[in-house]
Formats: sequence, C-alpha cells, structure tokens
Amino acid sequence: MAEFAVVLPSWFDLITTNVASITYTSTLPQVSRMLRPLRFVRIFRLVQFATSSLQQQAWAAMLTIVSIVFTTAGVVQATEACLEACDGEPRVCKCRDLSFPNLLYFVVVSISTLGYGDISPVSTSGKFVIAFVILFTFIVVPIQVNRIQATITSHTDYSSAYSEAKLHPHVIVTGYVNADTLSVFFGEFFHPSNLNWNERVVILNASPPTAEINKVLHANESKVQYIVGSPMLDEDLTRAVISDASACYVLVKRQSSRPQYADQCCALITIALRRGNPTCPIYAQIINSRNAATLLKMGASDVVVIGMLKFSILGRSCQVWGLPTLLLNLLAQCNSDLDSHHSSLQWQRQYLHGYMHGIFVVDIPRTFSGLTFGDLIRFLYDKASIIPLAMLTDDGVRFMDMEFKLGATADPNLCCKVYAIAKGLTAVEGVMKIPPEQILSYRKGVRRKGKSMSSNSLLEMKKIKPALGNEIEQIRESIINMYTVAEDYDVEAALGLAERDFTGYTASDERLVGEMSEYERFASLGVPEDVTDHIVVCGFPSDTYHFIKTIREAPVPDDNTPSPAVVFLASNVIDEREFERLRGFLDVYFVQGSPVNFGDLKKTNIRSAISVLILTQASEAQYSDPNMVDADAITTVRYIVEISQRTRMPNLVVELDKSSNVKLLSSLANDRRTSSAFGLPALVVRNVSYRSPRHDSVMSAVSRRDSFWTSLDEGDGNTDASFVLEEFIASGRVFMNSMLDSLMSECYRKPWITQFLHLLINGSINDLEYVLSILSSPFFTLTIILSVESDDCFKWKHRMN
Repeated sequence: MAEFAVVLPSWFDLITTNVASITYTSTLPQVSRMLRPLRFVRIFRLVQFATSSLQQQAWAAMLTIVSIVFTTAGVVQATEACLEACDGEPRVCKCRDLSFPNLLYFVVVSISTLGYGDISPVSTSGKFVIAFVILFTFIVVPIQVNRIQATITSHTDYSSAYSEAKLHPHVIVTGYVNADTLSVFFGEFFHPSNLNWNERVVILNASPPTAEINKVLHANESKVQYIVGSPMLDEDLTRAVISDASACYVLVKRQSSRPQYADQCCALITIALRRGNPTCPIYAQIINSRNAATLLKMGASDVVVIGMLKFSILGRSCQVWGLPTLLLNLLAQCNSDLDSHHSSLQWQRQYLHGYMHGIFVVDIPRTFSGLTFGDLIRFLYDKASIIPLAMLTDDGVRFMDMEFKLGATADPNLCCKVYAIAKGLTAVEGVMKIPPEQILSYRKGVRRKGKSMSSNSLLEMKKIKPALGNEIEQIRESIINMYTVAEDYDVEAALGLAERDFTGYTASDERLVGEMSEYERFASLGVPEDVTDHIVVCGFPSDTYHFIKTIREAPVPDDNTPSPAVVFLASNVIDEREFERLRGFLDVYFVQGSPVNFGDLKKTNIRSAISVLILTQASEAQYSDPNMVDADAITTVRYIVEISQRTRMPNLVVELDKSSNVKLLSSLANDRRTSSAFGLPALVVRNVSYRSPRHDSVMSAVSRRDSFWTSLDEGDGNTDASFVLEEFIASGRVFMNSMLDSLMSECYRKPWITQFLHLLINGSINDLEYVLSILSSPFFTLTIILSVESDDCFKWKHRMN
C-alpha cells in the first residue's frame, strides 16, 4: 500500500505535463505530493531481522518515532512550500520555504514539548497536519512503550539463551524435572570429588520453574541456567547451545499413570537431541524395559531403566539383607574425611568408614600387563585399598575370571579400565602413582608360583579384549542385546494373549466349560494355608516380571530347597496382559485387600513370611502436599510391626519416594519393642521411654545425635548426608528412589555404570551363579558397609572362583 501511495505523485506530474487544464499548482497534484514522504514507512521491513520478541518491539517503537518525524517533516515541507513567488511575509503569503533539517527540528520539538514558537506552520493544511501528528503521537507512542514493557516483563532470565558455552562446558537436562530429582542430581554432579564439577547445567523445560524448583536453582544459581523451551523445537535447542553440549540427560516421570506414553516422550526428545548433536552422549531414563533397546537404537548412549533396575534391587533385597543401603552408599559421593567425625557409638564409626567408599572407574597403568585379574585384586588392595570387581571389555562390562591375564591395549599408557570399590578419589588417583618397580617385583614373584590352566580356558580368555571406553558402538550393541531379551518376551506374551482372545483357550490352557482360567484362579483363590517362608509384597511393582525373575534366579542352599513363594497384597489385581508375563513362574499368589487391614494381612500368612516388601503406590497428584506421597507406606510399617510383635520379625524393606520421609520411619526406632523387633542399631538410649519421667535424658541423647549429624552435614557439604545415619537406612530396610537420580548423574563421569550395576545385581548368562553367590554372602555386605580392614576382604572373590 505504501508503494502505491508514493507512486501517485509521479503519475500526477505526468498528467500535469500532458493535460493543459491541470496545472502544477492545482489542488490534486499538491495533495498527491504530500504522499511522497510515506516511502519512509518502508523502513519497518528491518523489523523482520530481529532475533527476539524484545528486539522486535524495541525496533518497532524506535522506527515508529523515526517514521513519524521524517514523514511529518516531508509532509509539512510539501504543504508549506510556496508554489508561486511571494515577496510578502509568510503569514501574509500563507506559505514558507524551510530546509529539511529545520523541519526535522520543528517536528521533534512539536511532538515532545508542543513547540517553542520559533518555527510554526502558516498554512491551514500545515496547521492541520501538525495538530493531527501531535495527537497521533500521543496515542501511538505510549502503546509501543507499553508493548516493550510487557515484553520485558515476560522476557525473564528463563527465556534467554545460554551465553557461556565458550567459557564453560555444559550439559543439558530436559524431560520431566522436579525439585527432588534436581536436588539429588546437582548434589552428585557438583560434588567436589567430581572431576567435572566446574561444568554448567542448562535445564530445558517447557514449563516455568515451580517454587520448589526455584529453591534448588537459587542454591546453585552460579552453575545452573533454566531455559523455558521445548527440546522438540530447533530454536529452543539453539538457545541451549545443543551443538556444544558435553552431555544430555533425558528424565522421565517415574510416577506416571501412563508409563508407555512417558517412555515415548523420552524417545522423541532423544531423537531431537541426537539431530541437534550427532556426537554428544545422551543418557535417558525410561520406565519399561521393553523400550530400552528401541531407545538405544534411536540414539541414546545409555539408558537407566527405572522399573527394571528398581525392582531388581528390591527383589534381591528380599533375600540379601541390607542391599539397598549398600548400593545407596556406593553410588553416593562423599568427599570429606568422615573418620574425623567422632561418635560415641562403635557402629557409627565403622558405618561411616564404609560410607566413604564408592564405585569408581580406575585406569590401570600399562605396567600391570601380565598379571592375572586375581593378582590385580590382591595387589591393589594391599597397596591402595581398592577392590576391582569388573572390567570394561569390547563387549561391555563383565566379571573376569581370576586367572584372566591382563594384556595390552591401543593406549601406550593404559592396560585396562576396571570398576572398583575405593575410598574416595584420592585412592583412585594413587594407582597411577604406584612405582613401576613395585609392580615389576610383584609380577616376578607371581610368575614363580604361577599355576597351569586348561587349554579351553586359555582359548576362552583370549577372546576377551579389554576396552578403553572408545568402543562406543560395540558396547552399545551388547547393551541392546541385553535388553532385547525382555522385549522379545513381551512380544511372545502379547502373542499368547492375542491367541487366547481369538480362540478362547490355548494348548497350554485347555479347560472345561465353566472352569476358571488361570488368570481368574490367580485373582480369586488367594494363598494356600501351607505356604510358609514366603515373600509378602504390599502392592504390585510396575515391572512385576523382573521383580519375580530376580527372586527366582537367586541361588538356594541345596536342590531340595525351593525358591520362596511370592504373595502380592493389593487393592486391585494386575491386568491380564501383565499376568501373561508371569505365567511361567510358580508359587505366585494374590490377595485382594489393604495392608492397613489386619484381616487382609493375616490372609497373606505374614507371620510365617521371611520378607515383607512395602511399595509406594500413590503419586504426588493425590495429595495437596507432595511430601505425603509415602503416607501409605509409612502407615503400613506400623501395622506390620503390630501384627509381628509376638513372632519373629521378617526382613522388612520399604520403598520411599521422598528421602526426607525416612525420618518419620526412624521415629519408630524410639520404641524399644520396635527397635528389638527390627534389629535396628542403637542410636539413642532405648531403655528410657519418652513417657517416663526421665524424658530429659532421652532428649539430651537425641540432641547429641543431632549435633553429630549437623557436623556431618557441614563437613560433607551434602544436605542429605544425615539420612545415611537414620536407623532404617543404616539397618538396610529402606529403598530410596533418589538412588536412581544419583545413578543418572554418575553416567557422565563413569561410563557404562548402569551396565555394571545390572551385572552386579542380576549377573550375566555365563557368570550368574558366581555373582549371586557373591551378593548372597553376608561377609560381602559387611565388608563394604562396615569396611572391615582385614586381608579377608578380597579372599571371597578367590573362593568363589
């Protein structure tokens, strides 16, 4: 439209030249010449080059004012110009020839201060134009200013881009984020013992941070930047500088009511991140194991399968006492010297000494080549107090035979990488400082007393090649194969269910008309009266298959001892598709009811159970206060304590979603009966009741305990450090979901640690009995948790060979 308007004066000039009746001073040509300054409006095309909404509004406001000034000056010059010579005063001639700079000055002064009077329009049309422009400016300019203010108000720090990519490397965290997950993640990622502690974290989330998340962000504001945006949009990934990211984390909503949908969202985010950076490591969380292989094929470097990992640990915890605490303490980082924190209780000193140990990836120097893996364990324990457990090979992480001989790798300085338990980063760094003379002397002594091996064993060991972590694709393929087994089983279960739906029965499930199906019998018959030494589970795991599979694969004392039966107590039965996956397991029963009902608990024969597992079934959305999510689990503990008062207390394991709620569980330990029933460590004076007149003695003991915890928190710099001393955690009876967040953070600096953890819990096809025998050994648990300092701490591995 502006182009058409500015062309009109040229047409009228052409008309006045060829038509005698229309002269140059006629009204219509004069009016048309006033349209020529409108060509300046085309300067608004520059707005399209702005890169943000704030820049667009700022450019629009500035160009609006500039356009008003220049256009008005041009229009006034055209209206005030003297088309015919006039020797009189301007007010008499009703015209005036002014230079364009003077007109610019006049317009600026007129619209800003209503004029000084030194220059004023003399023509009627000029006065009308100036009056209109002043009114127009009073209306338009404030509107533009308000738009800028609104844009600035909405343009918070959460909509800016990450600008420190060249100064500080960064990782991107996206997916489902909440305050609890971020708190644990930051505590591990920014821990002083983390070699990458100086890196930055960029959180890319579609929603603005909540009040709880803001508290976590303020505690780490110098190292964390929150960006509101979608990882599915290229412009938002550009603001997060995905091209320069060192790593990416994709988090899943663990308590999602639609697990498959949550996994699909993580898969789409993984694809978008891989498009943005083809080489960046991507660590993703998912819920269902059936989606793990697919996610790895879509570009994820490693996956943490929440359901499979959590319920494998819980399943093993039913038979290996203290396993949740063992893994929690090994995954949590501890930098300070906790041995300097003196406690009046012997168990605390030993326990804290064990808490200082963790899982590390240790680089073994080239000078160790020629030693066997068993010799490496013995030597590193003697010289550096390090216990190697597994080795990184070109097929992934695996347990090695004690007679496997360490060879050479492509790196001239390294022999191999091992996953080991060590007392802090200092012990790990000490391996590279061991004098080569000591290693050579030890190797010569080992050769003199070496023993022969079978040719088959030698041939098998030669196929194993140590890796340095660069064989990413080959290791990923081995992980994909590990998860494909579960995926194939799901397909078979689905096909079996489809066949059942189509024919009404299968070859393995033929029954008479009116007879209950296997699923109906499972849902209605309950528990036989003769079931004893079984496992009671309050609630259904989200991955029931891997939970029972872990229990069934555990070794038994002899061939005559059956695997324990599993009894589920829940308000609703699992669906038929999930039951299809469990049909191959024997001695699995279901009781419909509530664990806070004594009658329903008795139906499970709980008094003769060897283990009781309490799962958190609720979600945060069910409560106005999200910290109430563990209310059912904590209440259930009370009921089980009451019903087990006159019998032996089973091995009780409780799942908690909120770490802070463990203090509510530990309040049960103040009851002497509960303490003795659970076998809890004595943290306060148990022979004094809170109801007795000696209440002050108990409070002073609690005060001393709290002061000890305070010094622990201040020395360690970890706000959750005191949780490890809570009675229920110290006794190995609590599984906290924060362990999974700690593992997620560790993926970056300890590659393939998830595969190592799966191997540690579930073993592999070739060494399953070997691993389970180690994990079932009480001495193994005591060695790591209490860190008993003796030569026997590594001998168990040799005895298991």
